Amino acid sequence: MRKIVLPQALRVIIPPLTSNFLSLTKSSSLAVAIGYPDLMRVSTVAISDTGRAVECVVTMLLVYLSLSLLTSLFMNWYNGRVTFQRGLLA
Repeated sequence: MRKIVLPQALRVIIPPLTSNFLSLTKSSSLAVAIGYPDLMRVSTVAISDTGRAVECVVTMLLVYLSLSLLTSLFMNWYNGRVTFQRGLLA
């Protein structure tokens, strides 16, 4: 199973699994685990104290974007490792 079935299954599973991981990061309670409420609370306080809403929103955007990009980069790297090399099959 580990040497035949699982490698073939991983080649098919990785792209939809990446999509599921990204949607899980965006729309579930995983955001609670990564400190989303703290980030929102700090940005709300910073906006009320300084009045600089754009900078706070950009900071939240960058945190969110970096989490999504890191997940996507890792899954693409892993997908590249489990797929066949085209030169080896020809």
